[in-house]
Amino acid sequence: MLLSDYVNILRRRWWVILLTAFVAAASGYAFGKIQFALGNTLYRSEATYQVVANQLDQGLYLVLQTKMNSYRNLALAPKELDKISQQLQLDRDADWLLNKHVAIQVLPDEQKMVIQTTYPDAATAPRLADAIGANMVGLVAAQIASLEGSSRINVIEIQSARAPYLYWPPRAVVTVPAGLLLGLVLGLIFAFILEALDNTLKTANDIERYVGLTTLGAIPTVDR
Repeated sequence: MLLSDYVNILRRRWWVILLTAFVAAASGYAFGKIQFALGNTLYRSEATYQVVANQLDQGLYLVLQTKMNSYRNLALAPKELDKISQQLQLDRDADWLLNKHVAIQVLPDEQKMVIQTTYPDAATAPRLADAIGANMVGLVAAQIASLEGSSRINVIEIQSARAPYLYWPPRAVVTVPAGLLLGLVLGLIFAFILEALDNTLKTANDIERYVGLTTLGAIPTVDR
């Protein structure tokens, strides 16, 4: 196909493209509203902790990096999460919390651990993050106290749980442009599919190209 053929297809099928884009954008907007109406919302909050060694020792620093993963596992142990859930009266068990609702991101290069909580209630998300963090600090302190030697690794809070933000559903400023872009792509595909299924001759050039006959004239259109 020539470039002019593509241009002609767009001229004939522009309404298909625009209609599909409009429907997709409207669907993206409606999706978020429906999720809100059904109460299917999730809010995320984050609390940041620093893992520090009391001595500037390279060997201790390497141990610190490996210890961070064990601290995460310790803080996210099912029995610890069940205990926190009971303290906060959440009526959620550890399995539910560990299913994409609670996570700890380990950043060895920065010596930081970021606690992320995702919860249906906006007020509970930061409370849960702070509770997990405080419990982790206590668990690590108890573990360190039982060890011999002067080298110590401490976990300290550097940022308490931040104000929660809407995590799900995505906001309209995200869903509408995404739906519009997807609609434009699908609209283009639909337009070319319709054109491929349409075997009618529309112009004199079509007759010469597909039939192999030269047109001698055409009936002019009359404006009424």
